[in-house]
Amino acid sequence: MTEPDTIRRQVRSRLHEQGALVRQLLRQREQLRGSLFLRYGTCGKANCVCRTGRKHGPYSVLSSRSAGRGTFAYLDGDELTRARELLGRHREFRRGLARLRRLNAEVVVLLRRYGQAVVRRGGERLGIAPGA
Repeated sequence: MTEPDTIRRQVRSRLHEQGALVRQLLRQREQLRGSLFLRYGTCGKANCVCRTGRKHGPYSVLSSRSAGRGTFAYLDGDELTRARELLGRHREFRRGLARLRRLNAEVVVLLRRYGQAVVRRGGERLGIAPGA
């Protein structure tokens, strides 16, 4: 197999992977960007046990940004489970985008190599030295 044929096969393979990845990314409709953390707190009561170091909590908190501002939301059990799922989807989505960027860069490199190979081949067929 000649070099242009090999490169064409590699490009087709990357494009196939790219298409599958785009379809996968488009299936991920509901997502949530942010992070979860546990919060422990103290109350204002003078005789409360939280004043001795044993704080209230843990409370599950979702931290996110909206319109450039940080927001916090306290979550109960069902909300926490759903938030974890949606946050995981967003992480998967970001990983998929990173893979898509790498694939796109690989396709560009391969197409440049292909262009050089076919120009070289055309020159050889005409008996013209490369770069002449």
